[in-house]
Amino acid sequence: MIEERLREAFQDRVELTPAGSDRADQIIRRTGRSRRWRRVGTSFAAVLAFASLLGGALGWKLLHTTHTGYNSSVLSADPTALPEPQVTASINPHDVASLGLDLRIGDLLWTTDGRRLDLGAHGDVDVVYRVPAGWLYGNASGGAYLQPVDGRSVEVAPEGSRWTVGDDGQRIAVVTDNQLAMADLTREGAKRVGIVNVPADTAPTAVLGDRVLATGKVSSGRGYEFVTVVGQSGWADPSWNPVVSGVLGTRSDAAVGLAWTTGEKELCLASLRPDSPVMSVTMTKLCGFESPGEGVTNNLSPDGGWLAEPAGDQLRLHNVDNALIGTPTAKVCAAAGVRSPIWVDNRTVVATYDDGVIRCQTDGTRKVLEVPASAGSNWNLVPRLGRAEG
Repeated sequence: MIEERLREAFQDRVELTPAGSDRADQIIRRTGRSRRWRRVGTSFAAVLAFASLLGGALGWKLLHTTHTGYNSSVLSADPTALPEPQVTASINPHDVASLGLDLRIGDLLWTTDGRRLDLGAHGDVDVVYRVPAGWLYGNASGGAYLQPVDGRSVEVAPEGSRWTVGDDGQRIAVVTDNQLAMADLTREGAKRVGIVNVPADTAPTAVLGDRVLATGKVSSGRGYEFVTVVGQSGWADPSWNPVVSGVLGTRSDAAVGLAWTTGEKELCLASLRPDSPVMSVTMTKLCGFESPGEGVTNNLSPDGGWLAEPAGDQLRLHNVDNALIGTPTAKVCAAAGVRSPIWVDNRTVVATYDDGVIRCQTDGTRKVLEVPASAGSNWNLVPRLGRAEG
C-alpha cells in the first residue's frame, strides 16, 4: 500500500516537471492531469504562501542593510524633494571660446582654452576673475583663493576678509583684523608688498599703484579715500569723503567713480585723484546715474576709456575721455533687461540680457552670442582682468 502511494507520488512529481517539448504537447498532458492537479493544489498553495512570507522578510532585511556603495539615508530623505540638477561635461569648448570669456556654472569652470576646472574645494564659489596668474575666486565667507594656470589652488585671503583685485589682475588688497594689506598675485600665490592698520569698518574697492581706494563709515553714511599701503607703516586715518558714492574702475593715475552734486541731487561721473592730503574729485557733466543694484553694474573698460551702463532695454557705452572734457557722447546697444557688462577688450563688451548674451562694440556693432544649451540657466560669465598668461 505504501509502495503504491510512493509510486503514484513519484509519478505526479515527474509529470508536473516542465518538459523540453512544445507548448501544444504541454497543454495535452495538462488536460489529462487535471484531477491530480486538484489533489496536489492544496500542498502547492501552502508551499507558495510560505515562500512568499520568507521572500518578503528577506527583502525587508536587504532594504534595511547597509551595503558598500549604498546610501542608507536615501530611505529617510524628503520624498517631496526634487533631485539636484547634474552638470555634465557635454559643453563644447568651441562654444565657450565663441563667448570670449570663461563660463562658470556653480563651482565648475569651463575656460575658453578648453579646460574644465572644479573650484569647489573651499566652499561654494561666489565670484571668479580671470587674472594673469590664473583664476582668482572667492566664497561667501570672504575667503579668496588663486587657482594657478598649473598647480593647486592657494589661499590669498583668509575667511572673513574684505578684498578687491586691481583692474590689471596683478595685485590684491585685503582687509583682515583692522589691517589693510596689498600683495602681488603670482602663480605661487600672493606676495605681500605692504601692510597698514586701518579702522575696523574699512573695505577696499580699487587698487591704484601703491594705493588702495577704500571705503569706510562716516556719520551720515559711507565715504571714500585713498590709502597708501606700500612703504607705509602704523595707522592710516582716512578722511572719508561722503560725496563719492561708488567706484567704477581705474585709468592711468586716477580712479573713475560716481559722485553727488551739491545737495545730493544727482549722481555724476567723476575723476578721483589721490592728491595730498585728501583726494580730489573732478565732476563731469555726465549725470543722471542710479546707484547700481545687485546684478546690474556699471563697468569701466580696461584702459578706462569707456563706461558700460545698463539702462533698461539698452546698454550705453559712454566715452569717458569726452565726458572729462565736457562733451559726453555714447553709443547705444539694444538689449532687453541687460545687466552685468564685462569688457573683453578696450572696445568690446559682453553682457547678459533676457535672451542670453549680447556683444557690443564701441563702433556700434552688435551681435547676439549663443550660450551652450547644456549650461542650463544658472551660469555666469567670468570677467577677465589684464592679459592672461599661457
